[in-house]
Amino acid sequence: MTHFSARFLAIITAMALGNFALNAVAQNNEDVMAATGRGENANTGPLHTVTIITPDLAALRKLYETGLGLTVTGPHAVSDEDRAVQHRLWGMPDDLGYDIYMFRRPGVDGTVQMRVLVTDRPTPHMRSGWDRQQIGPYGMGFPTIDVFGADEELRALGFERAVPEVEVFQVSAPNGDSYPVSEAPFYGPEYLRIIAIGRGGGRPQVGSYNEETGRGGPVYATQIVPDADAMIEFFTTVLDMEVRSDRVWREYEIPFRFSLIHAKGSQTGHTPLVEYADEFEIPGTGVAPRPPNRGMAIWSYKVKDLDGILARAEAANVPVHAGPETYESPSLGKHRGATFLAPNGFMIEVFEATK
Repeated sequence: MTHFSARFLAIITAMALGNFALNAVAQNNEDVMAATGRGENANTGPLHTVTIITPDLAALRKLYETGLGLTVTGPHAVSDEDRAVQHRLWGMPDDLGYDIYMFRRPGVDGTVQMRVLVTDRPTPHMRSGWDRQQIGPYGMGFPTIDVFGADEELRALGFERAVPEVEVFQVSAPNGDSYPVSEAPFYGPEYLRIIAIGRGGGRPQVGSYNEETGRGGPVYATQIVPDADAMIEFFTTVLDMEVRSDRVWREYEIPFRFSLIHAKGSQTGHTPLVEYADEFEIPGTGVAPRPPNRGMAIWSYKVKDLDGILARAEAANVPVHAGPETYESPSLGKHRGATFLAPNGFMIEVFEATK
C-alpha cells in the first residue's frame, strides 16, 4: 500500500501542474484501449474464462441468462480422474461436491466464457458487499449499445442499479480528445457488480458484441487490489502482458488508480485493476480470493507455450501453485494447465491446448 500512496500523491501533483501523461505507458495516442501492436509474438492470449463459485445457480441464471442473454449448458459430466486433477489445480477440498455449468455468448468472438462451479454447500464469501472500494474480485463488463434500454430491462427483472441514475461522463483520450461513456452498474449474485457499458463519440466498444442485439460480453473482469504495482509486475513479467493505461480516474467522487492490462495485440478480454489510496480503501473479508470460496475465483488464460510461462515464473521466483497437469474439461477442452496465485492471492490458471 505504501507504493500506491506515494505514487498517488505524485500523480495528483503532476495533474495539478498540468503535465500528467498516463505514467509513460505505451499506448495508442487516440484510444488507450487500442492494441499497441499486432501481438504476433504474444504467448498469452486475452482473458479466456472467468470462474465463479456459488451454491445458487438460479440467481446466476436469472442475471446472466435471462437478463444478459448468455447461453447456459450443464451440468457437464466430468470423470473421476479429471475431477481429481481439478481438485489439485484449484485447491478444492475433496469433500466438496460441485457441478460445472458454462455460460457463453455463442457466435460472438472475443467473449469471455464463464465457468460456474455450483457447490453442494455454501462456502465462505470473498466479499461482504458490493462496495466499489472493498478489496477483492469486483465484477465484469458487458458492452452495450443501448445502455439505457438494458438498464430498464434489468430493473424490470428486479435487479438493483448500484447508482441512482445511469452514469454518463466524458473520458479524455491521450491526444486530448474526449468522448462519452455510459455505464449502468448493477448488484449481481455473490457480491459481484455487472456493468452495462457503452462508448460514444464513434469509439469502438470495450469488446465484442452481437450487432443484431447490441449486447456483448462479458469482455473484461476487474478487481480492487491493495497493491497494483505488484499485480502489474506479475501480469507483465510472468504472463508477458502489457499495461495499456495507468492513470488516476477522477470521474467519480473518490479518485482511484486505474491500470488497464491487456494481452499483447488483443482488443478484448482485458483486466482492469483498481487501487484506492489508503484512506479510501475498505479492507477485504480475509477470505482468500480463490477456490473454494464464493465469488469470482479464477481467471484463465490460453497460452501458446506453457513451458515458456513456467520458465518466466521460475526466473521471477514466482512459485507454481499446482501443475502442470494434462486432462480434459468442459470449459477448456483437452489441455495442459497450471495455476498460480497472484500477489493478492487470487488464482490465475494458464493452459495450452493438446491433441
